[in-house]
Amino acid sequence: MSTVMSPQSETSRLVNRTWPVERKIDLVLKGLRGQRPVTELCREAGISPTRYYRWRQEVIDAARIGLTHPEAEQYAMQERIKQLEAENAHLRREARVFQELCVAD
Repeated sequence: MSTVMSPQSETSRLVNRTWPVERKIDLVLKGLRGQRPVTELCREAGISPTRYYRWRQEVIDAARIGLTHPEAEQYAMQERIKQLEAENAHLRREARVFQELCVAD
C-alpha cells in the first residue's frame, strides 16, 4: 500500500528543505552558464525561480565582497584563531580546577 502525500504536505516538505551551500552555488552557476533555461533547472531541483534568483544574488554579493576585500578571508581566519585561543584558555582553566578538585579528594 503506497502513501499518497497531499499537495500541502509535499509543498511544505520542499519549503522546509535545507540546501548545502555547494549545491546552491552549483545550481546558480548552471543558471549563469545559460545552457539551459532557469525554469527548467528550478523545476528539476524542486525550487521556485524566486528562490533561485535570491540565491544568485547572494552568490554575486559574496563574490563582490570577496573581490573587493581580498583580505576578508584572512580577517575571518584571524577572528577564528582568536575564538579558538579564548576557548583553549577557558578549557585550560577548567582542567586546572578539575585537577585541583581531584587532588583535594
